[in-house]
Amino acid sequence: MQLWQSSCCRNSPKVDYASGISCQGVVVRRRRHESATFLMVDVGTFQVQIVLTVPRDGAACLSQLPVGLGCSVWCEGCPGCDRAGSLSIYATELQLLKIPPDVKQITKVVEAVAISVLPEDVGSRLLCCSSDRLLHLKQLHQKDKGDPEYKRELRQLVFLMTGGMEVDGQISAPPSARQRKAKVSKVDMQFLDCMEESLKNLYEVVSDSWTPQSDVPDIPSLSADLPDASSARGALSRSEYFHGKKWPQIWWFLGRLSACRRRCNFSHVLDVGGGRGDLAIHIASTFDGVKVTVVDSNESSLKVGQAAASKRHIDIRFCNMDFATAAEQLPADIDFVVALHACGGLSDAALNFASCRQIPFMVCPCCHLKHEGLEPRDGWSSLCDFGVLGKVVENEKNQCPARAIEDSQSTTQGTEITKRETTETGSQILRRLAEIDRRDVSWRALNLIATLRLWATNRKCQQRITCKLAAFSQEYSFRNLVLIGERI
Repeated sequence: MQLWQSSCCRNSPKVDYASGISCQGVVVRRRRHESATFLMVDVGTFQVQIVLTVPRDGAACLSQLPVGLGCSVWCEGCPGCDRAGSLSIYATELQLLKIPPDVKQITKVVEAVAISVLPEDVGSRLLCCSSDRLLHLKQLHQKDKGDPEYKRELRQLVFLMTGGMEVDGQISAPPSARQRKAKVSKVDMQFLDCMEESLKNLYEVVSDSWTPQSDVPDIPSLSADLPDASSARGALSRSEYFHGKKWPQIWWFLGRLSACRRRCNFSHVLDVGGGRGDLAIHIASTFDGVKVTVVDSNESSLKVGQAAASKRHIDIRFCNMDFATAAEQLPADIDFVVALHACGGLSDAALNFASCRQIPFMVCPCCHLKHEGLEPRDGWSSLCDFGVLGKVVENEKNQCPARAIEDSQSTTQGTEITKRETTETGSQILRRLAEIDRRDVSWRALNLIATLRLWATNRKCQQRITCKLAAFSQEYSFRNLVLIGERI
């Protein structure tokens, strides 16, 4: 926020129109008057009053926007003082950035869209829904507000705005906050110990001695063009998340790519699961003469990326397809693979694509419980045999043999465990522990999975690619391990 020092007398209602002022915060109080609407906005360290005046001619005005308690807003206008001497802003522009997941507030947004106070694209963004769903809501609202279907749609939107998932048009509620946190059992810890003992030669995480500033040219960040729209990152807006979390990760990738290019040149980069093109656009901007292809199954994200690339006059190919089918259709001249937070099996598919074509890669895996079907049969799960789990359960004292994996090769995947019933395989246990809400446990599982992934990749590369494991700061993400393959 641009701070403004009031030069008005404490009890003077005069307004200083010499300079504009802007602020962003959360509405904590709303008061209406026949000539104006007053919003009290909490901007962190203090509160600011925003005045929305009503024009005398009855024209559409800012006070008609569906702004209620808990809404996040951005305002620009002329500074002034109220009668108590506190800062006020007489708004000339007001943007509604985020609304609370409340049925009444959602209804106000739908009404505002229905009477054309809010554009449909803004309404879709605020409600975290598609334009088709918003159109259906608007029709139901105009037809009958008491319709049970309309009420059900409103409740589903609450679920969607609080982290629910939409599958085949149906929205499921997010996990309850009252749900007990997953516990780590004794068998889980024994299994981790056994795996670490079996994999004595874990890949050591490479520490970085270089700084991004020394390798990456000073290029404009995409964050300058991002609206402060709601994101899937909790309380952070899209701009806040990009600037504080995503941009440092992209910068890290660019620095690593710059170091790789000095050793072995590349001309065509494939960005697996690149979505909005945040990484791809910066790669194309940083490295002259390098083509970039983005593959993602999310059509709406790709459209945003295509628009951002076109605005900067950057030629990037965006492919809307599932990577399982795209791998066979991609150009033969691709000579480097990147993936930043590729979910679950998508990371395995990217590594498999790179190893089959014998090309370098830089892959940062994300959540480990998605897209398991994309993992090849000879992927990392094939190295994590069920027999290891059997040995853990049989030995309560955790006297794990050093060659547990080799010994388990002869054990059938359907091995029966008499002392303790379990239906999980070793790979399923590692996936579950990698996502658990205990950093000391999840880090060990993440490191084991990364090592197994690099081993599975290394044996396909026929000694043409050397593999290593690196990490950026966990300040930007706990999913900070990066699997790197460089040409020998």
